[in-house]
Amino acid sequence: MARVVKIIFVLLLAAGIGFGWLYHEYSVFVDSPIDLGDRERIVQIPSGSSAGAIAHLLKKNGIVQNEWMMRYVFIRSGLSGRLQPGAVVLTPGMTPQDLPDVIARVGKYARKTVQILAGMNVFDIGDRLQTQRIADSKTFVSMALDPVRAAQAGIPAGSFEGYLASGAYTFEAGDTPDKVLEKMHERWLEQWHAAVKAHRGAYEAALGRQMTDHSLITLASIVEKEAVVDAERPVIARIFMNRMRKKMKLQSDPTCIYPPKSKGEKPSPERCRDENNPYSTYVIAQLPPGPISTPSQASMVAVLSPYNGPDAGALLYFVARQDGSWRHYFSKTYAEHQVAVDYFLKGKKNKAPKGTVQP
Repeated sequence: MARVVKIIFVLLLAAGIGFGWLYHEYSVFVDSPIDLGDRERIVQIPSGSSAGAIAHLLKKNGIVQNEWMMRYVFIRSGLSGRLQPGAVVLTPGMTPQDLPDVIARVGKYARKTVQILAGMNVFDIGDRLQTQRIADSKTFVSMALDPVRAAQAGIPAGSFEGYLASGAYTFEAGDTPDKVLEKMHERWLEQWHAAVKAHRGAYEAALGRQMTDHSLITLASIVEKEAVVDAERPVIARIFMNRMRKKMKLQSDPTCIYPPKSKGEKPSPERCRDENNPYSTYVIAQLPPGPISTPSQASMVAVLSPYNGPDAGALLYFVARQDGSWRHYFSKTYAEHQVAVDYFLKGKKNKAPKGTVQP
């Protein structure tokens, strides 16, 4: 009998020690900041997710270290049946015990509208989605640059760069980053097919010049970064095509800073001469390996139907007029272009450029 009592005592003591250790670990878990680093993070809760599925998602994303303890936090909060789908904004300093209330409230703010501008690249789009609390920037960019995902979408390149449409989007609760990416690509497909259909003859002529859909889209993305006024897009497209025909380098400044090293980076002579950058058209011959931005439908149409007016086949250069009009001066010769550079950029107004009919 005494032996039985002793065994029971030992078991109870072990259970008590185990419970005490578990309680200590749980207390440390709920009071410790979640793993975000020094920046806010957005986690997308899919529709229909249970408390257990959300706990697993948080563990999988490295936000919490213990999935089972996170499940218990949800149960203990009394909110496990009220957790909502949508984009959850997590900020540094939050602890696991803050999460049930945050996730239970997200549905109220889940529908979001965002404006994606033509000329943005996938990094810009990721920043915009993060700012609007729609998707985590790093997650979105990682998906957009995933060559396997791009191949599955039928894109003949290693990423979705250039294959996402600009415009206004509304995203619902439960729209995950891959859903956001899919929706932007689907709209792009609609726009591209509409442009090709409306300019079928020009499109087939481009294919006859050994252009491909990918090279046309890549060129459109460069035109997008160079042109501001829609009327000039076909002219700039024509200039780049003329340079390609003559085996001249395109020398487009925006290509020098793709991919960007920092947000808002500006072209510089050093970046344009960087021989390790496969996108710099000051270094490489012809087109870069892929698009550098999101082209507008106007830029897509411009490369399908470039300028065909006076001097069309001879235009080779352009420079910004810097007069508030956002327009350019176009030249046929390098000598005329140098005069235009002096006149418009260097303020040497004693001699105005001439010799080319301005489109």
